[in-house]
Amino acid sequence: MQLQIHLTIQHTGIMSTTRKLSNIFHSIKQSAEAMLRKKQLTAFWALSTGCFIWFDIVWCSATTFTALSQPETWINALLAGSVVAIPAVVFRMRKIQAILITLIAIWLECNLLYSRTYFTAIPLGSYALAGNLGDFTASVTDSLRLLDIGFAVIAACAIWLSFKRKPEYMQRRISMRAKALYALCIVALTLVSIALNARRGGFKCAWKTLENANYHSCRVPMYTPLGSMAHDYISSDEPLTKARRLELDEWFANQPRLKDIERNAPIDNIVLVLCESLESWVIGLEIEGKEVTPNLNALIRDSLTLYAPEVLTQVGAGRSIDAQLLINAGLLPLKTGVYSMLPTPRRYYTLNQALNHRNGAKSYLLTVDKPITWNQGLVASSFGIDTIVARDCWNNDEKVGSRKKLGDRSFIRQITDKMVQGEIWPEGENAFIQIVTYSGHNPFVLPSELNDLRLTEKYPEVIANYMTMAHYTDQGLGILIDYLKSRPDYQRTMLIITGDHEGLASYRADAAKECPFVSGRQHTPLIMTNSPVAGLYGAPMGQVDIYPTILQGAALTAYPWHGMGRSILEADMPHMAVGAQSDIEGDTTCIDNAVINHLKQARNMSDIIITNDLMPELVSRKN
Repeated sequence: MQLQIHLTIQHTGIMSTTRKLSNIFHSIKQSAEAMLRKKQLTAFWALSTGCFIWFDIVWCSATTFTALSQPETWINALLAGSVVAIPAVVFRMRKIQAILITLIAIWLECNLLYSRTYFTAIPLGSYALAGNLGDFTASVTDSLRLLDIGFAVIAACAIWLSFKRKPEYMQRRISMRAKALYALCIVALTLVSIALNARRGGFKCAWKTLENANYHSCRVPMYTPLGSMAHDYISSDEPLTKARRLELDEWFANQPRLKDIERNAPIDNIVLVLCESLESWVIGLEIEGKEVTPNLNALIRDSLTLYAPEVLTQVGAGRSIDAQLLINAGLLPLKTGVYSMLPTPRRYYTLNQALNHRNGAKSYLLTVDKPITWNQGLVASSFGIDTIVARDCWNNDEKVGSRKKLGDRSFIRQITDKMVQGEIWPEGENAFIQIVTYSGHNPFVLPSELNDLRLTEKYPEVIANYMTMAHYTDQGLGILIDYLKSRPDYQRTMLIITGDHEGLASYRADAAKECPFVSGRQHTPLIMTNSPVAGLYGAPMGQVDIYPTILQGAALTAYPWHGMGRSILEADMPHMAVGAQSDIEGDTTCIDNAVINHLKQARNMSDIIITNDLMPELVSRKN
């Protein structure tokens, strides 16, 4: 009898639990069906989620579609869209939801525009540089693509929905059951996202596993630009652990020091010209019977000129200012963010200080930009530059580009005038001169009255404009070259001309298909006159290798900081380079794996040095 009562009670409990579970699932089903019937709520959710999915599709269309095969891409897009849709779905705030969707669409579009020039989402630190966009508006608008109209359509639909007549159900408060269901969906998506990260070792490890040539472009669509910002934040304050410090010490223990090199005549002056977006393929190019860069071509033919056409771009988010770090200081850019925007100034050891250390050379920075652009003024101070001659010091009599800035030809003409008059580098003074040009900034539009190339055949517009602008810049460089050769100290002057970074960006693939003479690689040139070793260096090298090459070529090896690259004047220089996205150029079959890994680790080591301001300590230890 007791056993029967016990079984009856147990059966009743099971039935009760089953009924409760059935009621819960029935309630969820009813809530889901009710929500689907409420078309406006579903539409707002779809538009919110659609923003992120459309971003992923457009991003992948310019890179690879590998990210769309990763579950993180879809789960995180659904999660982000569901969170963004909370105002409408949970609180029925239609107008607030429309505004939020519009802002999200604009933000995602900005990240796409940024990626087409900088090959990454907007770094967290770069949001503080939004004021710089005033100088680069044309570059931004030039990055627009037809697919971008999808964001405008999504925003327009959201605004239209917010002004439609409010249905009766939208006037009632949403039930707690529906709220609980929506919260449950968000929690479930969050748990799945966490689980996917956990299988890769956590968010930071997951991000790191994608830092390679095949998967680096997948990170942003997989984790959304918000995930990219989160990674920037958690990586910005990484402590300098003993393990990382040991790793840095081991890296430098394996970094060869520069050897002394003999010169027939000493180098007392260095003139470094950073040409905006100058690529190697235009140099030596003859089009329609005309040389695109006749002055550079003549300079390369000089018996004392070293020419390296395969300099791989290694700049990061800072682009032009990163090029100055690479070439002036021999350091690689930060992995995230821009070094010029760090909260406290760093101490750098640079070419100009190396020359000053030997012969007291005075240093000048000549630019048509404002000192505030990329924090150029602060960087010049950290580099030990004595004098900045910036935008307001020039007569803007030859306006070029959408911002109507001083064109390269007039800019260099005015530079030589100031040199003749003794305002800059008077005769008898030893000097380091850094000239930063501007005209080569995309979209490469030159006023017709300044166009002396006059191409008549049909080319893709961006390529025709690029060649025309390169020819114009070459005219300015010709003025500088002629002036330097007229100076009595020319034999003791080293002129270096290079591009600050590649210029074609997202146009490259299509341009290379249509025009065989356009390079499919991101190569800038290095031209160095009065070099102890002259001729053509035809192997790949990185921008970080320019610093030690100049240091050694000018016999400045007594300076304690030799940089993180390798001089191409060294016989054992590895004929390879590692790009900003961990891509490798060059034949590595005969290169030891230890050397390859050493070069691949350089950016991480440079990041540790800059973020922890370790250069003074490293240099003092070398001394």
